Amino acid sequence: MAFISIRQALKSWSNTKRFKSFFQGQEAINVINQYFKDKKNWPLDIVRASSLKQGVLTIKCCRAVISSELRLEEPQLRAYLKKRIPKVKINKIFYKIG
Repeated sequence: MAFISIRQALKSWSNTKRFKSFFQGQEAINVINQYFKDKKNWPLDIVRASSLKQGVLTIKCCRAVISSELRLEEPQLRAYLKKRIPKVKINKIFYKIG
């Protein structure tokens, strides 16, 4: 009977296609939330990236004014994310208010 270490199993498991996109999505969400915290000086209860699935990023905002400001600064957000994680593609950005 052959045994492999957990570290080996998890390393190869995270490189499979369906899990790689999940981990990249989580990393992108963390980078975007860090952008809101550092560049905009907003806490996460005001604006927060909540999910990234199949190229669709969902951002939750507490007010419509914040979402309209983010729509104006969308190219800067995309450039920031592209510089940090070049493999992640964002096709659409949805803003949820409330």
